[in-house]
Amino acid sequence: MKSLKLLLYSVTLVSALSLQSCFYNYHDDDDFSTPHYSQYNPVILSREQLQSSIKMTAPKNMEKAGKIYVKDSYIFITDENKGFHIYDNSNPNAPQLTGFLEVPGATDMAIKNNTIYINQAVDLVAVSINNNSVTIHKRIQNTFPQKISPDGWQHYAGENEIIVDWK
Repeated sequence: MKSLKLLLYSVTLVSALSLQSCFYNYHDDDDFSTPHYSQYNPVILSREQLQSSIKMTAPKNMEKAGKIYVKDSYIFITDENKGFHIYDNSNPNAPQLTGFLEVPGATDMAIKNNTIYINQAVDLVAVSINNNSVTIHKRIQNTFPQKISPDGWQHYAGENEIIVDWK
């Protein structure tokens, strides 16, 4: 009987001590303040501006390099949310930067035959390049969700507003 009482007291003591750790420093997690908004500002284009924004321009400096795509003797390097740097790789020992395909909001591309498929912010766009001119073959609107900020916040843009970047 005495050993049963000792066992019962021991189990009660261990349980009480274990539960105490759940309440120690209970409010320490809430002492820091969490911002209720993004620390980044969205770069927004109207639907009309987005649809007329794809063009070939002179070579530019790389700001934020992304994925690399190789097609025949050309190399395409993504400049995140800006477009694609195009290199002529006919001579692999000395690739030449030949132009910049400006596509605000673009982060990725794929090429099949001579058609370049680009995710431009919320749209999927099929284009081709010929003699430094860009032809848009098809645009499928609202294929992708709006871009979220780098710190994970979603900005609610207007009906005809598209977020192409965050500053």
